[in-house]
Amino acid sequence: MTAEPAPRSVTVDAELIRGMTSDATIYTLTRPLAVIAYTALIAAFIVNAIALGMIGGADQERSTTLTWTLVAIAALIVASIIFTRASARRGITAAMPSGSSVRARLGEQAIELFTKRGVSRMPYATFRAVRIGRHAVILLLRGASIVTTVPRAALSDTDIAELKSRI
Repeated sequence: MTAEPAPRSVTVDAELIRGMTSDATIYTLTRPLAVIAYTALIAAFIVNAIALGMIGGADQERSTTLTWTLVAIAALIVASIIFTRASARRGITAAMPSGSSVRARLGEQAIELFTKRGVSRMPYATFRAVRIGRHAVILLLRGASIVTTVPRAALSDTDIAELKSRI
């Protein structure tokens, strides 16, 4: 029986939180349903812009309505991206506050995450997939659209390969 290697320790700082937030946001915004939703919003924006161009200044009331519709669609797109990023950041900083230390260890049956809040032991069977970002390892839960993020630096390349093989 071989001893398990000691987990790698990572100090959480503002740069790591930003990077993990970006990875989680990109993952969320590139899900198939999100891509469909943004495609529909962009198509609506383009159709309204074309209609506005065709009407021109001929019909002031329609022109004003179409202009406000364009502004509303653009605001909806921007607000949803900002909200997604804020939600990801809030979740990451709640689990791993800046200045804290995070360690991860792969066991036989589960990944263990050591944070300021304690130890989380998450069986591999809990997850349906793993995505590797530049700053975060994103673990997708089975039967839910919820993810768990682990700092990429807390896992070695060997750990990442093993994690992928187990999930």
